[in-house]
Amino acid sequence: MKLLINKFSTKFTSNSLLIIGNFDGLHKGHLSILSEAINLKKQKSYSKIGLLTFEPNPKEFFFKLKNFKITKLNDKIEILKKLKIDFLHVVKFNKKFRNFSAEDFCKKILKKKINPSTIIVGKEFKFGKNRSGNIQFLKNFFNIKIAKQKKINNLKISSSTIRKFLQQGKIKQANHLLGRYWSISSKVVKGNRIGRKIGFKTANVYLDEYVNPMYGVYAVKVKFDNKIYKGISNFGIAPTIRNNKKPVLEIHFFKKIKNIYNKTIKVDFISFIRKEKKFKSKKNLTDQIKKDINKAKKILENAR
Repeated sequence: MKLLINKFSTKFTSNSLLIIGNFDGLHKGHLSILSEAINLKKQKSYSKIGLLTFEPNPKEFFFKLKNFKITKLNDKIEILKKLKIDFLHVVKFNKKFRNFSAEDFCKKILKKKINPSTIIVGKEFKFGKNRSGNIQFLKNFFNIKIAKQKKINNLKISSSTIRKFLQQGKIKQANHLLGRYWSISSKVVKGNRIGRKIGFKTANVYLDEYVNPMYGVYAVKVKFDNKIYKGISNFGIAPTIRNNKKPVLEIHFFKKIKNIYNKTIKVDFISFIRKEKKFKSKKNLTDQIKKDINKAKKILENAR
């Protein structure tokens, strides 16, 4: 289904069902709300289903957070294209928007630009300058439905929980709540080529806006030029041979890949293998890398 992004008229979006949120990660909880919206569309004959989100995340804006995102906007768009969503409205969260009153948000954004019939929000939803608007205020303008929070084994599915799992190296748990492999998309940059000197050529990418997972070694799958490649990666500062100031994701592929520099790749984190550590010698490091590669290959044999 074609996803319209910000380029639509109220003729297209009137009588629609609109879901508002940050949707960081687009995890199982979000997908459950989307599924509920699709069912409501069938029952109530809404014309369209749309999402309204904010870029950057308000928390990033107010607290000047870096390395916070589970998914960047482009990641979200790619996921949404595969779902039965008709339109996406992205509100640029900046100094001008932060001063919008709750009434301005309802009238100038929701009413004027979208004019939905019904809006779905979380029960704690607040909006407008100084978070002055709430669900009761929103009901003055629209029909409102409260999104149900999904749980797995009594654990609330939330972006903050997933972020914590990633930072703890609990990739499998994070992937379980996401409903897919956590992934990042970034451009390959030239490194100092130390990896090839010890027998393991790598492609290097920076995570920039993404949340930093635990420093360590991961089994990964990489999408590049519409092909999938298996490999192993280390995220961290490479304390044995470099001790970088800025953490980098170094990926060693099990097959040779040409012409990858300056190209954007998508990296799926399949499994955490071990924490990053400083070895006494380069030989100790290379011996461990060989063991890590064998372990990663076994893991990836069974990965979908």
